Amino acid sequence: MEEGLAGKVLVTGQDADLVACQRIARGTQHMTIYKPIRLLAARAAEAAVRLGRRQVVVAKDSVNNGATDVPSILVDVVTVTRENLEESVVRDGFHTHEAIFGGAP
Repeated sequence: MEEGLAGKVLVTGQDADLVACQRIARGTQHMTIYKPIRLLAARAAEAAVRLGRRQVVVAKDSVNNGATDVPSILVDVVTVTRENLEESVVRDGFHTHEAIFGGAP
């Protein structure tokens, strides 16, 4: 990492962006959080269609925004590590094997 702390501190992140996945593959980042885009998009589309049809949208969860609990539709996230890069972000087509690993097997 830029600060010269690779291997000295545990580095994590979220959103599974490409550079984070590349660092995980190289061993300079421990993990990232991946939010499966297809699942998020499907849930958002379902809610939008229901709202467009003036139907009730049931949000079983809530998130506090500092002022109030906001009804929320939550989706499980995936903790991505070196051990599951292929089974998560690559399998879902979020990033390619080649983009992450540089063509290495």
